[in-house]
Amino acid sequence: MGNYTVSELKTEELNTTIHREKGKLLNFISGKMPSVEDAEDVLQDVFFELVENSREDTTIEQVASWLYRVARNKITDWYRKRKTERFENRVISTDEDEEPLLLTDIMASMEVAADDRMMLGAISEQLTEALELLPAKQKDVFVMHELEGLSLKQIAEITDTPIKTVISRKHYAVSFLRENLRELYNELLN
Repeated sequence: MGNYTVSELKTEELNTTIHREKGKLLNFISGKMPSVEDAEDVLQDVFFELVENSREDTTIEQVASWLYRVARNKITDWYRKRKTERFENRVISTDEDEEPLLLTDIMASMEVAADDRMMLGAISEQLTEALELLPAKQKDVFVMHELEGLSLKQIAEITDTPIKTVISRKHYAVSFLRENLRELYNELLN
């Protein structure tokens, strides 16, 4: 497909494009999302945007390239929109057959003294507050890498950012958190 205005696409051509690109695009998105269901939601958003643009006079030079660019943007938006959950409410991955565990479930099930539970609560609360103070891009990288388990390379692909920039953002986030949590660390040592 060459240059054209999306609104010039007939419904049949739109359906053909969606059918032809669906599998490849879903594989691309799945590699960057935590679950197939999330990837399918993003894919649906991408095709919805294509259909919406077909109603306007939007010119797209290369449909496949446009779809992948929109997919990258939708993936980035998906990660940005995810509100940082309270640290203790993070889901811990388990086998697919098992029900997911919350960090609070694990902390509560550990045989620890009440003082230790209070300390763990203070740490998670302080960490959550410190994460909220980070600039959005640094917070996104830290959360995706440390809490969601994505590699720095995956984060670079998802955010369409050079790997060195991702590494730099992670470094600044860790430095900020280390400084922000230093007082709590010193209190715990004493």
